[in-house]
Order: sequence, then structure tokens, then C-alpha cells
Amino acid sequence: MTTDQNPTENEAIEPVKVEETTPVAAETSEMLAKEVEAPTTEKEVSYPLFDFAVATKDNFLTYFGTIKDIVSEHAHPGTYKKVDEITKEVKEAWSQLKYAEKQAAAEAFKAANEGSDEGFDFKDEAVHAVDQLINHIRTEKQAFFQGLEKAREKALEGKTRLINELRDLVDKDDNGDPAHVNASFKAFKKIQEEWKGLGAVQGQMNQTLWQSYHALVDRFYSNRSIFFELLELDRKKNLQAKEIIAAKLEKLATAVAQATNLPVLLKEAEELFNEYKHIGPAHREDNEAMWQRVKKSLDVLFEQKRQIQDANKAVFEENLKIKKELAGLMHGYSSFTSTSISEWNQASKAVLALQEQWGKLKGGLPREGGKEVSHQFWADLKTFFKLKSDFFGKIDAERKANLAAKQQLIEQVEGIVAVGTETQEITQTVIELQKKWKEIGHVPEKQKDSIYAKFKAACDNYFNLKRSASRGAKDAEMDANLAAKQAILADMEAMLKDASLLARLGEVKAAWDAIGFVPKKNVKDLQEAFRKTWNALIDLARTQPKEQLAAWGFELKSLKTESAAPESSAPSADSRKKIQALENDIAVLTNNLEFFAKSKNSEKLRAEVEKKIAAAEKELEKLKKS
Repeated sequence: MTTDQNPTENEAIEPVKVEETTPVAAETSEMLAKEVEAPTTEKEVSYPLFDFAVATKDNFLTYFGTIKDIVSEHAHPGTYKKVDEITKEVKEAWSQLKYAEKQAAAEAFKAANEGSDEGFDFKDEAVHAVDQLINHIRTEKQAFFQGLEKAREKALEGKTRLINELRDLVDKDDNGDPAHVNASFKAFKKIQEEWKGLGAVQGQMNQTLWQSYHALVDRFYSNRSIFFELLELDRKKNLQAKEIIAAKLEKLATAVAQATNLPVLLKEAEELFNEYKHIGPAHREDNEAMWQRVKKSLDVLFEQKRQIQDANKAVFEENLKIKKELAGLMHGYSSFTSTSISEWNQASKAVLALQEQWGKLKGGLPREGGKEVSHQFWADLKTFFKLKSDFFGKIDAERKANLAAKQQLIEQVEGIVAVGTETQEITQTVIELQKKWKEIGHVPEKQKDSIYAKFKAACDNYFNLKRSASRGAKDAEMDANLAAKQAILADMEAMLKDASLLARLGEVKAAWDAIGFVPKKNVKDLQEAFRKTWNALIDLARTQPKEQLAAWGFELKSLKTESAAPESSAPSADSRKKIQALENDIAVLTNNLEFFAKSKNSEKLRAEVEKKIAAAEKELEKLKKS
């Protein structure tokens, strides 16, 4: 049997004009040339989306594990093309992470081995697991395409061999010997069946092979003129086979009109047409009538596909428009810069929202413009997270340096306390260290409270030492009080620049109120500065979200603004003398109380002294509050 139509993988060719062949309508032939390989066996695959914001080893392991499962279950050229596209940047990010891990391990090894890297061997189970997955995917891809290429080479080799066998059969055909004719016909049918079973050959060679095959088949049947009865029987069988296929195609065309699953129908139609074109000819008039039936069904099927493609084109254009807008928004973040952690976190949320919208947009993109906009979007996304990584890397480094600097200040104050000496110069040194503390920036969040508590405790120890050494020196005490209140003012001014410090506002107020008197000449200015700063902090607190205040345990209603009225001035000279006298009396009476405790029959005297101490303390408290 000969074939009716023999389109290549990329185009259809006109059949050889012999008596047994069937004419083909030019327009349908062109259509089939385009459609014969259009249906694909590639199944719909859901590809994972990698989150560059959480680029951990576990996430890489999960991601490439999913990719491995996809290529194992959906081996297809389209699958590998898509995998190459979506994993390109992920592999680059993985290489950077792996390089950073190895460098860090090498540095740690050197640090532990006096700067030598001799014997260093980087081993990480997670890194090894991810690399194994990547290598497995690469190996699977190579094996797949090698197999594909071998199949095509095998088809080319087989069809070339069959053409040579057929040419040899035709050239040596002897119609005068019935036995030879019968044997040659069996050999011809064997060649024809084997040809049908071979796959497609890529490129122009496919068309050349079909033309040669057709010409040789035509010659063979021309030489079979003495076997018209056999040929007639063969034609009847061919007509019956074509009738079955034509009926099936008509059924598929009806199903398309009922909006049944088009991709499945087109695949089945392509397989039926492939079978049809391998069936030999019937009588010319029957051949033509049958072909018209087949053509009519194919026209319906592929017209529907063209309509869907046109509709998809509109969808693709709309997708391109939307993705251009998303890419434009993403491009704005490719040059994002800020010194605020909060602003970086807000920008990250916006970028991830754009990425999510991009991923949710279903359907493809047109060839023209689609690749460029996708490349721009993912490049800008990667650039943003690179900038973010650099920013937080710099912040971490600065905070670690600040932590080390503050630790040095703590050690200096603790060293001063350990010596146990207090002078005006040493006090000034401690005050300068407090100022330096305020000037140093943030430390890592985990150490923020503990490092501050250590520094405050060290400073408190020194000033306690100073107060115990100069209990009667009120002027020195008030100077220390002044320095302490100035330090609190500096602390409050720092809060105006960093709202997260407002959580300590109540503590600051309590610390201010707990500090004693300051020199009279400084009272007015100091209180006015406190009032302005305090009121500004209350105003700042009112702008913060209630949830944030609640998280700090902050009760705004318990903290009121300060009025413009100045704080009570320092005690007068007369009051100070009374206070000093009372403090001296209390000290003397306390010493006497210790003495009475060692004497016999001193209960009455002890009670009188305790009464005097209580009265003196009550009077002293009243004077301090006045």
C-alpha cells in the first residue's frame, strides 16, 4: 500500500502524481503542515516559585527536590526548557550561599588553626544534598536529550536503510517470474510496515526521505500491473480502513462543536490522520471522496484550535500589559535605599506582594516582549534582595561594633569602681563615658537590655561609692544629681529619634523623680529642658499604634504632660542647713542606738532614741519635699 499524504514535521508536500495516489487540497495541506506536530504530550505542570527573601539551605533543598520530582514525572523538552528558565537565578543564589558557607567555614578553620588552611575540607550534609539534586536533574536532562537524539538518529538510519532496500527491490524486480513477484511483494509489505513504525526525522532530510520513498513505492506499484486482482483487493481493504478513520474523525469534529476537551481531541485527531496517511490508496474516485470527508473533519477541528489560539493571543497580550505594569513597579524597588529597618521591611512586603501577583497571573505571554519583561522583573527582584542583604549585613556589622564599644565602656567604669577611688576628675570621666554611651548606636537586639543593665549598674556603683565617700558634701552631691539628670535628658533626646525606646519612658520619669536636688543656678534651665523634651515624647507616643504601645506595656494615660510652671527651686540656704543638721542628728542618734544595744537595762533609753530618730526622719522628709 502507498500513502496519500506525507507531510514532514514542519510542512506538507504534494504527493507524487501517480494513478493510485490521492490529490490533496492545498489549503488543508498547508494547515496540516503546521498542525501535525502542534499537539503535545506535555502535561500541565505546576512549577514551584522560589522565595529569595528566605534563601535558606532547607528552602533550596525543598525547591530542588520538587524540581527533581517534576522532571522525573514529566520528562519532555518543554519541561526541561521551563526548568532551565526558572532555576537559572535560583542556582546563582545557591552558588552564592554555598560560596559564603565555604568561606565562613574556611575562616573559622583558619582561626582555629593559627591562620593555616592545611587540612581544611568543607563538608555540609545540606549543601551536599542540594548539589546531588542539581546534578541529578542535569544528568536526567542529558540522558533524556541523548535518548531523543539517538531515537532520531535511529529513525534516520532505519529509513535510509529501508529506502536502499526498497530501491534494490525495485531495481531487481522481475515480473516474468511469479515466485519472484510474490516474494518481492512480501518484502515490499515488510519494508512498508517497518517504515511506518519508525519515528520522525528532523529537518529537511525528512522531506527528502519521503520524496524518495514515494517515488520508489510508485515504481514498485507500477511494476505490479500484472497483479491487478491483488491490487483491487488491497484497494478495497484500504477503503474500508479509511472509512473507519473518516468516521472517527467525524465523531471528533462533532465533539468539538459540543465544547469537549480540545487538546485531547486534537491529539487523537493527529494520531488518526497519521494512521490515515500510511494507508495505501483506494480507487481514485473513492480516494477523493474519502479525503473530502477527512478534510472536512480536520477543517472543523483545526479551525476551532485557531479560534482558541486567537483568543489566547488576546489573553497573552493582556497578560503582557499587566506584567509590564508589575515589572514597572518592581523596577522602582531595584534602586530602593533607606537607613530605616522598618522601611526596608515595608518594601520587602511590597516586593513579595508583586511577586505573588506575578505568580498568580495564569496564561502565557506573547513571544515578542514576553521574554524581556520576565527577565527584567526577576532581575529587579534579585537586585532588590541583594540591596536588602547588603543593608542588613552592614547593620549587623555596625551593631556588633557598637556592642564591642559599649562593652569597653562597661569595663572602664567597672575598672574605676574596682579601684575604689572617687575624685572630681574621675566623676567627670564617668560622665564622659555616659555621654559616649549615648553617642554609640544600636547593638544587636538580643544584647540590648543586658548590656544597658550592666553599664547602668557599673555607673550606679560608682555614684553610690561617691555618695558614701562624701555623704556630708551636699554641693558635690547636687553636682552629681545634675550630671545624672543631664544624662537622662540625653537619653530622652535619643528617644525622640527612635520611637522604639519609648517603652522605657515610664522608667526614665521614675529615674528623674528619684534623683535629688541640683544646684540652684541650674534648676530653672534643667526643669524647662525636661518639660519640653518630656512633652515632645508624650506627643510622639500619641502617634504610635495602640498595638505597639500595648506590646511595650505602655500606658499613655498614666503619663501626663508637664506644665510650664517651673519645678520647685532648690532648697534655700536655711533649709539646707536644717536638712544637714537633721541628717547629722540622725547619724549621731543611730550611732548611739548601736551603743545602747550593747548596754544592760537600756530599753528605756533605746526607745527614746528610736523616737527621736523617727521624728528627725519625718522632719527631714518634709523639708526635702518643701
